[in-house]
Amino acid sequence: MIQRIQTVFLLVSLISAVLMFFFPIAWYYGELNTIAFYLHQLKDSVPDSKPLYNEFFLYPLILLDLSLAGASLYAIMAYRSLTKQLKVIKFGILASIILIAALFFYYADHISKTVQATADYEFGVFLPLISLVFFLLASRSVQRDIKLIRSVDRLR
Repeated sequence: MIQRIQTVFLLVSLISAVLMFFFPIAWYYGELNTIAFYLHQLKDSVPDSKPLYNEFFLYPLILLDLSLAGASLYAIMAYRSLTKQLKVIKFGILASIILIAALFFYYADHISKTVQATADYEFGVFLPLISLVFFLLASRSVQRDIKLIRSVDRLR
């Protein structure tokens, strides 16, 4: 049934994955330039400055976020098969952990070394964490439903 609580959790996870495209992850205030780090672009505030990275630099982040949103949407639509839904949710948890690790340990560090400035994190950095928390809540809820169905089958 689509009106279960894990659908709400997965919907919040989907919304947070989509909102990652619209909110900046961090700002870098260097001596020569000021850079806004979005999930899909590095926006330099200094006019007529050459780009620091090519357009392929952020593609892994975009693919991870799209896989996160796709896993949420597919898990919402796979409400008839709880085992399939649980597998997709576990994939979403893994993708969310990889996205968080890539953001903090590779991209933020690499950009701060290039710009020679520290990161000033914004609201967008919390969105993958929100997505991860709601994936974990959905996983717990699906596991509870599977346990309930197995206990009812035992009684028959």
